[in-house]
Amino acid sequence: MSSILALLIILSFCILIYWLVLPRKWRTAFLLLCSVLFISFFSIKHTAYFLLNIGIVYAGGHFIRQERANKKRILQLVLIWLIGNLCFFKYIHLFINAILALEDYLSFIPQIDFPAILFPLGLSYIIFRSIHYIVEVYRQKAPSSSFIDFAAYVLFFPTFLSGPVERFPKFHAQTLEQKDFDISYFNDGLLRIVSGIIKKFIVADYLRSIVMPVLSTPEDYGRCIIILAVYGLAIQIYMDFSGYTDMALGVSKLFGYTIMENFNYPYFKKNIALFWRNWHISVYSFIRDYFFFPLFGYRASTRKIYIGVFCTMLVFMLWHEGSLNFLLLGIYHGLGLIIWNLFQEMKRKYAFLRRKKESRFRNLISTFITFSFVSFGFVIFVFNTHQINQILSGIF
Repeated sequence: MSSILALLIILSFCILIYWLVLPRKWRTAFLLLCSVLFISFFSIKHTAYFLLNIGIVYAGGHFIRQERANKKRILQLVLIWLIGNLCFFKYIHLFINAILALEDYLSFIPQIDFPAILFPLGLSYIIFRSIHYIVEVYRQKAPSSSFIDFAAYVLFFPTFLSGPVERFPKFHAQTLEQKDFDISYFNDGLLRIVSGIIKKFIVADYLRSIVMPVLSTPEDYGRCIIILAVYGLAIQIYMDFSGYTDMALGVSKLFGYTIMENFNYPYFKKNIALFWRNWHISVYSFIRDYFFFPLFGYRASTRKIYIGVFCTMLVFMLWHEGSLNFLLLGIYHGLGLIIWNLFQEMKRKYAFLRRKKESRFRNLISTFITFSFVSFGFVIFVFNTHQINQILSGIF
């Protein structure tokens, strides 16, 4: 509690300096300084590493704007650097675990002491913002900016840990606007922060204390209680994640920035495609725009689109973590999206499926089926295969 109170005091102090003390032209530099100090609180080494990445990307963008013949090669080199860094930190533990497993079975392999490699907090969001920037520079859609403006965008501390992944043109336009102080920023920001605190520290934590004991030992409970716990788990995860997002958006608003929403009532959508367009919007739309469309989505055959949808879900899930759970979750949702798309194809081919008019009752059923499908997916997200089997055995 004392650390939270200290953080709130420091944040309040920074906001007062930002609006009441500094000239407008220094605000972005001060915001960058706040972000660097915030990230340094977790790791000074990782902060230096982030600044190195930002320097490489900004220099790459500068050369792409200057060069004509070699700009594609520069883009490729920067992307290889960024994606390579992300994959190294995300999946190096898989390589290390494989080596350690071989050492257990093959005695002639020498014992290797691997150094501890910590995943830099916020790296995924920093890499995604950097990829977005360099690609848009190559497409000539990113506005020119100073290094300080670009670094402030990438390291923007309210969205450093949990997103959203704001797009650079919108963020930079707000930076250039140099707004006057407006009390509505405080009203909107504080309201959003309070909403996030209630979601995360009251609703989500309370639900977790109820559903986890049930799902951890499903053999002690009846079928109905287990099913209710599965739905409760889905609500708890949403409240937890959206609570963090609300707090990030609220703090951003206190500094005069409006950041994109990450959730748009996803549990009230009537099919799985609509759910994914409204859940973790910033990252899902990023993977769609910079993975699916370039590789699968432009004038592709139906089969290629289905393959692309499946691969997109695998990438989206394995981006979270390189583990069996997320691989299974990617397969689960990838197949769900393919089945939904196949059903849409059938509706276009067979008139009797199109004759059934939508109604409030049908929409409620569709929404409940979608919510149930997503809820059972979160069981894969949280528990190991043995626990998943126990939960499903308790239900079916």
